[in-house]
Amino acid sequence: MKLLILNASPKKKGGASRFFSSLFRLFLPGIQSQVHPLRNRQDFGPARSLLPSVDAVCLVFPLYVDALPSHVVEFLSLAETDCRARPHALHFYALANNGFVEGRQNACALHILEAWCQHSGAVWGGGVGIGGGTMLRVLGIVYPILIAVVLLQMVLSLFSTGTIPSDLVGSLAVQIGTWLFLNCGVLLYLFQLSLAVRKQKTMGNRFTRVMIPSVLFVPVADLFMLLSSLFHGRFLFTLLRQDHWPDH
Repeated sequence: MKLLILNASPKKKGGASRFFSSLFRLFLPGIQSQVHPLRNRQDFGPARSLLPSVDAVCLVFPLYVDALPSHVVEFLSLAETDCRARPHALHFYALANNGFVEGRQNACALHILEAWCQHSGAVWGGGVGIGGGTMLRVLGIVYPILIAVVLLQMVLSLFSTGTIPSDLVGSLAVQIGTWLFLNCGVLLYLFQLSLAVRKQKTMGNRFTRVMIPSVLFVPVADLFMLLSSLFHGRFLFTLLRQDHWPDH
């Protein structure tokens, strides 16, 4: 089976859609899958050329005004011809993410894709709507670093003393457990979506979110977006640049 994953984020680097595209591939062992960018019109031709040779497509995209990004709408209008010309129906799946806390904010966009499938002759296999996508991506960067630091401490302790302190083992368990808890809904539904893709079945739409209480998520997200806007969307990159650290 061949699966085409279309990363429809307009960002050239980074982004939650790229993160979820890569994460989803981990749930697809044994399936021939590839991630292809769909940032703008220049990507339309290469993406359309792949449609006749695949069995299924998974569109991964950020929510734009409770709907699809405009370039995705344009691409789908052109791809109708490709879907109708296929000898076998194309199975279509989707992963939608947004910066709001609730995953159900993506419901309208998934219904639009379902309607497009009915119009173009594709088979709607279902989609996953993810709330707090940007925060999940940031957590996907931060927690591996934290876990790597603890592992390094454990290795150094093993070589220097021949033992691993129990507090480091506990710290590692806490870091891994926290990441799994915050992402448990996403991991569960990505697994269900992978099963639907593998069997080319319809699973319907599922909605999940980062497992952080709204009372905490909203102020943290507002602060992050404020800082990000002040640095023209490159807050994390600016923060990590060495020349921005104060001299000591």
